[in-house]
Amino acid sequence: MKEGLRILIADDNELMRMVMKGYFRKLTSSPVVLETTNLPDTFDLLNREKFDFLLLDINMPKGDSNPNTVRAVHAIQPDLKVCMFTGNDKTTFEKQYTEAGAIAFIQKDEDMGLAIEDALKIAFG
Repeated sequence: MKEGLRILIADDNELMRMVMKGYFRKLTSSPVVLETTNLPDTFDLLNREKFDFLLLDINMPKGDSNPNTVRAVHAIQPDLKVCMFTGNDKTTFEKQYTEAGAIAFIQKDEDMGLAIEDALKIAFG
């Protein structure tokens, strides 16, 4: 896995961002991790800076993510690896997000460390 991955965590929950940032630092070499707490700020940052990986919460203030959100992200950064992150039921939503271009779907009550490790392997080998 390449060094210095640019990672964006888009989640309104501070604890979740802190936990996931810890996993990224443990699982990757010298990552640059930025954070946003809502969808408008996420798109603003995506329009200004290039990222390698986006961990995207579905339910956030100022707009929830949906499969079209993934498509809109790829319209801005076609090579960005998008991983959905949610408390919503994985079996209900995973297929529609992956069909839209997400590489993985992590449910917040599963083993998040193992899930993010798997997502990074899918994204970067």
